[in-house]
Amino acid sequence: MYAAIKYSHMLFITISILLFQYRFFLKIFNKPISRFLKIIPHVNDTLLLVSAISLAYIANFNPFYHTWLAAKIIALVIYIGFGFMALKSSGLKSILGYIFATATFVFMLLTAISKTPFFIAL
Repeated sequence: MYAAIKYSHMLFITISILLFQYRFFLKIFNKPISRFLKIIPHVNDTLLLVSAISLAYIANFNPFYHTWLAAKIIALVIYIGFGFMALKSSGLKSILGYIFATATFVFMLLTAISKTPFFIAL
């Protein structure tokens, strides 16, 4: 069961970042964003969150004990803020939001892989 949820979680992560990138580039090139592309990220992100909570529960990960998980949760809030800035702002603010959102995503990815917010085993 754990493996199925883990691979589902990884799939939802991939879909989430691809949708973010796609929607940002549609915005940059002044292309219309369809109703589907406005709704599906919310559905995917809900499934992503449910799978994350399920994994943490099954593996008995506690963000108060596992600092890498706490770092990912904090980074997620930051990612959402920068993503909102990237998609809802214009000009330089939008581009900076995109860069910082993408960098925050990379941080979360490296933190998940290394199980430490410092990317090296201490």
